[in-house]
This record gives sequence, C-alpha cells and structure tokens, in this order.
Amino acid sequence: MKKSFNQMKKDLHVGVKVKTIHNFIKPEKDGAVREIAKVQTNAIAFKDNTPSGLSWLWFAKAGKYEYEDNIIKVYDDPASYNNYQRTLVFEYEIIA
Repeated sequence: MKKSFNQMKKDLHVGVKVKTIHNFIKPEKDGAVREIAKVQTNAIAFKDNTPSGLSWLWFAKAGKYEYEDNIIKVYDDPASYNNYQRTLVFEYEIIA
C-alpha cells in the first residue's frame, strides 16, 4: 500500500531500524542496518561510527520519494518529470 511523504516521516522515529537496500553513492552501505538516533522536520540521523556518532539523511522534496510496504525509494528527480527516466539513488526498508 502506497503511503504519503508525511506518513513516511512519521514512521521514521527514534529507535526505528532501517536497512539500506541500495545506496548509489556509497555501495558499501548496501545491506547495512542502522538505528535512527535523532529526528528533525527536515532530516533523520542514524547512529554511526563517525566522529560525531551520527550520519544524517536530509529530506529532499516529497516528489523524489516513493513509500510503499515499508520500502522507501529516493530518486534523483521528482515524479513530475513524466518524460524523464528517473534514477534510483537510495532504497531503504523499515525493519523495526
């Protein structure tokens, strides 16, 4: 069942675990399961081994997201570009 961008943001709360299915920028992150440690209106932060202890995921415009059956897909351009072949940049699964 498709869900809205706002519902996705509500589902991404502190303590939720998210599995990276596909990361175009950092393929070494594929398969990683990370826990959300902090939530803002425009971003979430995962617990990570960085010096700050957090790895941020900043939200882009709602049109770049598809959210269905706990799978979040992030594309390079909004769905409004009907004649443009969008590229999948990130894909995540909410697992807990």
